[in-house]
Amino acid sequence: MNIIVKQSAWTDRDIELLFEDEEVHFTEATDLSVLMKELGIFKSTSDARRAGRVGPIPTGFTFEFKASKKAMIWIWNPTE
Repeated sequence: MNIIVKQSAWTDRDIELLFEDEEVHFTEATDLSVLMKELGIFKSTSDARRAGRVGPIPTGFTFEFKASKKAMIWIWNPTE
């Protein structure tokens, strides 16, 4: 699953280069636990926190972030 943080400094060209024609999910979440719940990976933010998915969404391009035992996500959250 490909994730882009809406309020980050991304461009349409970034999407083309990084994800080509793959589906991309845009999120306004700034915290990993909120993102995990939003994506349906965990039932609640509390479950995500218990699994160690806490803190801000990493900046830059996160390669193969293991969200859970079954879910891998790729996050684009540029700062410039």
